[in-house]
Amino acid sequence: MSSSEAENAEAAGAAEVSVVEEPQASGDAQRAPAPSPANDPALLRRALEGLLFITDRPLSAGELCRLVNVRDQDRIVAAVEELRRELEERNLGYRLIAVAEGWQMATRPELAPYMRKLFSDRATMRLSTAAQETLSIISYKQPLTRAEVEEIRGVEVIAALETLLEKRLIKVVGRKETVGRPLMYGTTMEFLRHFGLRSLEDLPPLERFSAAAAAASDEAKPEGEDAGR
Repeated sequence: MSSSEAENAEAAGAAEVSVVEEPQASGDAQRAPAPSPANDPALLRRALEGLLFITDRPLSAGELCRLVNVRDQDRIVAAVEELRRELEERNLGYRLIAVAEGWQMATRPELAPYMRKLFSDRATMRLSTAAQETLSIISYKQPLTRAEVEEIRGVEVIAALETLLEKRLIKVVGRKETVGRPLMYGTTMEFLRHFGLRSLEDLPPLERFSAAAAAASDEAKPEGEDAGR
C-alpha cells in the first residue's frame, strides 16, 4: 500500500470514529433529567406559590404533592411553611394561611373593609340564631342525629339543619345503628374554611364558654341576692 493510500485509509477511519462517537454524546444529553419541581427547588417554590395563589379552596399537602409530582410530603410542608413565613415578613396585602387541613392565600383581616366594598353585590352568609346554635352543637358533639340535637336544644331543628346543609356547613356522615337507622350529621371542610380553622382541634374549648356563661349569670344577679341560694 502506498503512503497516499495509507493516509486515505487513516482519514476514513477517523471519520468513522467521529460518526460513532457523535450519537453517544447525544445519548448523554437525553439522559439528563429535565427541570421539574422534584429536582429544582426554585421551580418547586414557584409552582407551589402559583397553585396556592390561584386555588379557590385550601390545598392539602397530599394534593400539592400530586400536583407538583413530588412524593415527599415533608418537603412540601417545609416549602409551604417557608413561603408562608416570607409573606408574613414582607407584610403584603395577602398572606398564606393554614385552614381546613390545607393552605390558601387570603387577604389580611385589617383590609376586610376594602374587600367588602369590592364584593358588596354578593350575598354574605348569614345564619339565624337557631342555625348558629345547631351548628355549635354539631361541631362539638358530632356525629349527631337530628333527635340528639333537638334533645340538647330543646326545640325542633329541621329548618336549621336544612339551612346548614344548603350552605354546606354540615353534611350527612352516616347512619346510627339503632332503630330506624337515623341520619347522623357532622361538619364539613367548608365549615373549617368559613371559620378559619385548620382542623376541629382548633375549636375553642367548651370550658371557656361554661366559664363565660357562669360569669354572665353572676353579673345578672340583683344586688344583695344571696349567692348561695
